Amino acid sequence: MKITTKTTLLISALTTLAFLIYALYKSIILYFVNEALEDTFVGGSTSNISIVLWFIISGILMLITSMFLFFLKIKDLKSQKIIVTGLIFFWFIVSFFSIFVTFSNLLITLLTSSIGIISFLASKNLKKEIIAELNKKGLTEKEIYLLQKLAGISKK
Repeated sequence: MKITTKTTLLISALTTLAFLIYALYKSIILYFVNEALEDTFVGGSTSNISIVLWFIISGILMLITSMFLFFLKIKDLKSQKIIVTGLIFFWFIVSFFSIFVTFSNLLITLLTSSIGIISFLASKNLKKEIIAELNKKGLTEKEIYLLQKLAGISKK
């Protein structure tokens, strides 16, 4: 199964975009509920902190989504390897914490864990691509000289 870095980044961006839309939805609903409660004769109000926190979470998710989309432009394979390794850790940490935060909603945990597995598979494919590229290039004269020097072989 060949999964590219681009595919992994697009899946990650779409997933964080879905979480972003959910968080934005929650923040807007809380804002309107707060406004409606202030206008009624009841005089109750929801916590303004929860509204602000949902908007902050939306902003963080927007930043993460834009980072995933920005990472699509990186062509260097070694940099992509570092990014994909970071994605593996990111999604498994998110799935680990989602077990404790939303244990009743197993779908979120399965979704984030599956993206972590997809990132892991992309990492393995990327490693094969890096090895194939290195084998295709061959060694330069300087690298051959340094390897010979390291091995104790002298040119005559």
